[in-house]
Amino acid sequence: MKDRDQKHNALRYCVSKRWYPQLEVDVHSLQGVARKAVLMTDLDVFASIPDDFGGYRQAVFDCKTLSRESPINRSMWLRGVLDRLKAEHGFCILKKASIEADHRLVADQIGVFLLAEDEFDIFATATSAHYGDALGHTANIDNWEQLFAVANRFPALESALVYLRSTYWMQDDPGAACRKTVAALHEVRNEFDPEKTGHVAMVADFCSIFARSLAVFSARLFRAYLHPKHQERLDEAAKVMLYGGRDAYEHRNHLYRLLKEKAGVETGNVDLALPDWAAYIKLLRQLLDAPVAVAQSPLIIRELGFACLLDSNDLSFAKQLCQESPQAGRFAVLIVSYLLKSAKLPPEFSEKITNKLISLL
Repeated sequence: MKDRDQKHNALRYCVSKRWYPQLEVDVHSLQGVARKAVLMTDLDVFASIPDDFGGYRQAVFDCKTLSRESPINRSMWLRGVLDRLKAEHGFCILKKASIEADHRLVADQIGVFLLAEDEFDIFATATSAHYGDALGHTANIDNWEQLFAVANRFPALESALVYLRSTYWMQDDPGAACRKTVAALHEVRNEFDPEKTGHVAMVADFCSIFARSLAVFSARLFRAYLHPKHQERLDEAAKVMLYGGRDAYEHRNHLYRLLKEKAGVETGNVDLALPDWAAYIKLLRQLLDAPVAVAQSPLIIRELGFACLLDSNDLSFAKQLCQESPQAGRFAVLIVSYLLKSAKLPPEFSEKITNKLISLL
């Protein structure tokens, strides 16, 4: 892995700030014309920063050891990446003895923080009180490499890994991300073996990114409706938002009914919706009680997933996260329970993941 030490430090920094990091995101175009997705570039670390208003803000860490490239040139490239991913801030870590102050100032004006490689620890220590603390499994780059290697031993899971590392992160809309995450997990459900630690970790990672999308979705729902008084209002709003607006939902629902009728299935009053829709609405109503706390749940789930990967009983950092935000821990249990059931995963996964989460509360 290139620039490994820089990426490791960026991961540690994100976790110390209680941000939600994703290592090595492959950037593709979801609207491309090629039959096979073309790799545009890759992000070293993509961070989701909990936000009281929108669920998350985004930041990108660009870790490069090239010493001959102009810092401001790299900053301008990174600004384009930030715009594509709707991210606000970028951190460009360069292998240089020094960076001109004018380069730093111009980069700062476009939302990019330039750092020399040997300056990162100074920056991190000054801006994160927990950077020097024990930071659990998520902050260890060795564990990420082990997770990414699971598909090497189980090729049938390659599509799942591509979704976790790339496809999911190209989604701009949280509703679409929720739908597609359920579908992607359901599609490979028969390939997962609850007795294999790598498989359990991948399932937990699906739960983690699903929780991230739910954090954004519930934040938007809360801003529009606060606490809907009537079940019917919440039901309708959730469906419309999940499918990209009323026109889009009604069009898709019409096609859904036509397909069911053609297959000889009586639809009655059943409309297009996520699996186990009543449970999803119940989950949303609970999340709306404390929408800001939902943004902390994905990191808890991811930390537990890495513990499962390592077959480790060390859940101390996950427990610390739950103590810092008890609501986030409770929401993590509810979110995982819903996704495992809706994607029809074997019940053993609930024992491996949900029960461990409950033990942290």
